[in-house]
Amino acid sequence: MTTYERTMSDQLKICVVKQNSCYDLYTQTGPNARSILESSNMRTGPIGLWGAFDCSFKVVADNSEKECQLGERHWKKFVKGWNYKKIQSPEHSSDIDWSLYHIVISIDVAIPSKIVMKYPGVMWCYYFLEGGPVAIDTLFRGSPFYCYNVFLNHRLSKNKLTKESKEISLIQNKRRAVLDFPFYILSSETIQQIYHECNINKRCGIVLSHHSYPVVSEHEKMMLSEFGEVFDKYSTISDIHKLELKSKYFIVHPECKPMAGLALIEAISAGCLVIAPRKLIWGFPELINESFDYCNFSEMIDILRFLENDIKLYDAERRNQSSKVDDWCFINPTNNLEYLYRSFKFSNCSLQKQYMSEKFSYIKAAIEKLIIRILRLLKLTSFKLLYNNE
Repeated sequence: MTTYERTMSDQLKICVVKQNSCYDLYTQTGPNARSILESSNMRTGPIGLWGAFDCSFKVVADNSEKECQLGERHWKKFVKGWNYKKIQSPEHSSDIDWSLYHIVISIDVAIPSKIVMKYPGVMWCYYFLEGGPVAIDTLFRGSPFYCYNVFLNHRLSKNKLTKESKEISLIQNKRRAVLDFPFYILSSETIQQIYHECNINKRCGIVLSHHSYPVVSEHEKMMLSEFGEVFDKYSTISDIHKLELKSKYFIVHPECKPMAGLALIEAISAGCLVIAPRKLIWGFPELINESFDYCNFSEMIDILRFLENDIKLYDAERRNQSSKVDDWCFINPTNNLEYLYRSFKFSNCSLQKQYMSEKFSYIKAAIEKLIIRILRLLKLTSFKLLYNNE
């Protein structure tokens, strides 16, 4: 359990579940959070849930229902040819007693609607792997669908829910809500606690973001070595975590391609100070203090030297980043999930009313998407006409 555990949370049982074909996240179901995390094909994911709740993980056999194929259609083209791990004997979702859990969190739509409907006492939630924090306004506008109750939108959880919050009203009146809930549920200490034997008092060295390695030159690496060894040899997610645990800085190269910024949350949880250009972190630029923003490599080197010469400033900025991750990626989202469940539990909304609300949201979202598409086409046409006239 983490430093931020809450007594009521021990009573909530949560299951995180994915289909076996899903390329991302964990491929072992136990026996503990570390084993589960180290089995991940790619990302750290919501592993902090194990420090906040009585949490377990399941991998289920692929389901042919339409909603269970939707996630793969979004990400399949990006992982074509990849060799990622799967479980040899996944469970069948129809064989699992889902009533054992208060909350089920699905990666994509892993459990078909016909099973979801059989367990109305469970609060069914889902992320989609693709889309990130902007998808609720675009690709997944109108969510949640498929008889699920909560759509987890990947966004930082900056506010605590109250009884006046719209999410509480929606879950009580319609059994449907969207929750600000990042894909990485981590405190500033989660990674350090999971790999507790790796903690060292004196950090030294630099880990570059995944997208930085292809663009950093040997000359730039040599310049960075002024601040410690530049670590670049890893093959598993555990390797990355262990490098972060002994590094002082996690750096994003100013010429790498834009990213959502999930790795920044992980690095802060491992104890690094993150240095990154805000313009490249399109998902979570607010994790970076504007005072430490930069546009080129030279400016980045100047910031590193400035921090190296002022240990108090370094410590203050590290505490600032840690505080943001604690609040936005752990304390608020886990508290809000629990509060939402308590409200869901006492909802008087019928399944029929939930279904009608979902149907209305689907139609409304389809109309809004069409209008947005038309406006974009009109804007593009106007631009082309203006360009041709010139």
